[in-house]
Amino acid sequence: MVEDPERGGAFTLVTLRPEVTIRAGDDAAMAAELHDRAHHFCFIANSVNFPIRCEPRIVYAQ
Repeated sequence: MVEDPERGGAFTLVTLRPEVTIRAGDDAAMAAELHDRAHHFCFIANSVNFPIRCEPRIVYAQ
């Protein structure tokens, strides 16, 4: 975040770290690919004037 005395603050980058739980035996690589594609088409991520980085953690359900 940068701060400007005239305009206040502004985000310069946002990093999201969601945890995605998939069933045992499901394809973690496919889950990551689907997450990347969803981020690519995300209305909010495509509407802001700063980058949004997604770092999902794919875990298997117990």
